[in-house]
Amino acid sequence: MTLQTRRLILVEDNELLRDLLATALESQGYTVHAASDVAEAKHLLGTIDPDGAVLDIELGQGPDGFSLGKFILKESPGTGIVFLTDLPDARFASQPGGDLPPAVAYIRKSALYDLRRLYEAVDLSMRGEVTAEYRDDRDKGRPFADLTRKQIEVLRYMAVGKSNAQIAELRGTSLKATEDAIHRACRAIGVQNVNEGNLRATAVARFLSVIGVQPDFSSAS
Repeated sequence: MTLQTRRLILVEDNELLRDLLATALESQGYTVHAASDVAEAKHLLGTIDPDGAVLDIELGQGPDGFSLGKFILKESPGTGIVFLTDLPDARFASQPGGDLPPAVAYIRKSALYDLRRLYEAVDLSMRGEVTAEYRDDRDKGRPFADLTRKQIEVLRYMAVGKSNAQIAELRGTSLKATEDAIHRACRAIGVQNVNEGNLRATAVARFLSVIGVQPDFSSAS
């Protein structure tokens, strides 16, 4: 099969990055159909049967790339899936993806120093031959790899400005337990020996600098 016969769905909400990726993939001979969100991607899927899909995860309001990936695999089994994202792993998504579908690739944008790695991930995913090298979500050296789900939850609530009392209520725990969880989460990302007034700001800035997005907790307000 020549590359010219391979069709790709590309879903990325950043217009500039979407155009750059589409141009790069087309330079490799792929036919690229680009979309900015899940609704637009599903419309495209009604007209084409892609061989592969390159999906961002955080796509603003509404369904995310995880849900779209599962939809594509249901509607078009055998489609190669590459998640291209800022997130260290699935746990950091606004809508955590849980177990990812088998044989998908997961590439962090910040670790994409050479586009050949993306091209290889796309090709391998289409052939069902994705290896550990293309699963950045399983890399033990990825940022915040050792954070627990509880610590991630606490940091995400902090990132959208929830007070200690609000976090305690949302998590169904005591204020004292929540304050302890916050301090442990801050220490886990290397924020300590900072006065209480700057603790939150420093921790949130570090958290967002790593995950690259502003988590959406509007449904929890």
